[in-house]
Amino acid sequence: MAFIPETIVTDNPHGILCFGPIAPEDKDDNNAMFLSLEGGYTQLCNKNGNRSEIVPGKSEEVCGINLVQGDQQEASKEAIAKIITAKNGDICIIAENGNIKFKAKNIYVECIGADNDGSFLLKANDHISMIAGEQMTMGGSKICMVASDSITLNAQGFLNLFCADVVKSSPINVVAKLLTGDILGGFIDTVRKTCG
Repeated sequence: MAFIPETIVTDNPHGILCFGPIAPEDKDDNNAMFLSLEGGYTQLCNKNGNRSEIVPGKSEEVCGINLVQGDQQEASKEAIAKIITAKNGDICIIAENGNIKFKAKNIYVECIGADNDGSFLLKANDHISMIAGEQMTMGGSKICMVASDSITLNAQGFLNLFCADVVKSSPINVVAKLLTGDILGGFIDTVRKTCG
């Protein structure tokens, strides 16, 4: 295909907008559109359908001010104001030197992966705090708590245990010396595999 040079729509002290390749004539950089403004804002779209955007300052978006317009004459209580859908691939939100904050009336997180997928993973270098004004519920076929130091259960009222049986042991105390072979190591390995 013959090389088709770029088409410059405007090029002035405030910015530049052009369509087509912006590389030298002997190289086609696959560029489709290039927009660069005086403040450093840059938008680049290539012929493969990819888009890159650079915002040196703050990027702010406001939507959902008036959902009742056009063909939508009625807005429900949970009307969608903004939706981001990735048909393939991941969605990454990264704040390298800041915080990420989610604030809403309610927040729903659902993992829909099949088989061994569908996990919700949470990791922190310091504290993880969960506070509920009413009841906090955890449910699962197995619930495991592992602490390298201690586990504290502090209740101002009753501590209720409903179970078929209670097994209490301290394998790292003096009684452990009575164990022979690799029973202790096998026990710890079993706990690690169950709770890992």
